[in-house]
Amino acid sequence: MGSEDRGCCDKCAKMFIMAINIVIVIIGGVILGAGIYWQLSDTGFYKEIFSHDIFNVPIISIIIGSLLFLVGFCGFIGACCETIFLLKAYMGLVIVIMLAEIIIAVGCVAMKDEVEVAATENVKEMITYYGDAEKDEAGVITKTLNLVQENFDCCGVDGPIDWETNTAYATSKYVPQSCCKEAERSDETCGNTAYTDNTKINTTGCKVALWNFVETNLLNVGICAGVIVILQVTILIMASKFRTTIEDEGYENW
Repeated sequence: MGSEDRGCCDKCAKMFIMAINIVIVIIGGVILGAGIYWQLSDTGFYKEIFSHDIFNVPIISIIIGSLLFLVGFCGFIGACCETIFLLKAYMGLVIVIMLAEIIIAVGCVAMKDEVEVAATENVKEMITYYGDAEKDEAGVITKTLNLVQENFDCCGVDGPIDWETNTAYATSKYVPQSCCKEAERSDETCGNTAYTDNTKINTTGCKVALWNFVETNLLNVGICAGVIVILQVTILIMASKFRTTIEDEGYENW
């Protein structure tokens, strides 16, 4: 039986594998590029802030991006050129990724407290560089903290008191405008009152606000995780079916 005699299922399996892996290659390439740019960036400060014994964002981005790119490449070329060896490698990599997801999930649960402490310390360090033109050259930290505080209606990590560690706010006990309640945010001076007497600002720390957000959206997280697992299993089934079809046709392609 030649490729022209294949049924609809076999043709759909090939197209599905090719299509899904084009997306994976693009996503992997973007993550890989971002990781490399971040790692090689002259602004080494960001690497120090986001680096830790447990996690190093630029390096992890490079690893994840490379793996996704490799997986997508094997899957696309394997299906397009009907190369059995690449399809087998692709299936093996997908299985490795699924095992890695399980290990990461277990690790996150087991090391939850340590990761939380590390993340808290890093964000508190970021607060000290808020608005610093020398150490926050591109304004990334300032924009990020503002975005988080505005979207989650929070202030500081544990509360407004965290802003005392920033030299620009330490003496006055003022807080950034992004700490202001949504209804007061249009007033550019709403943060220019000592936080201990300011009723116009949010007093909830962002750590609590973010945790509450996660707890509220656990169902959505579970659904997304379930969809990813189903997609991975579907990919494995499709790849296995297509590989078997090629083998039955007696293809010599490796």
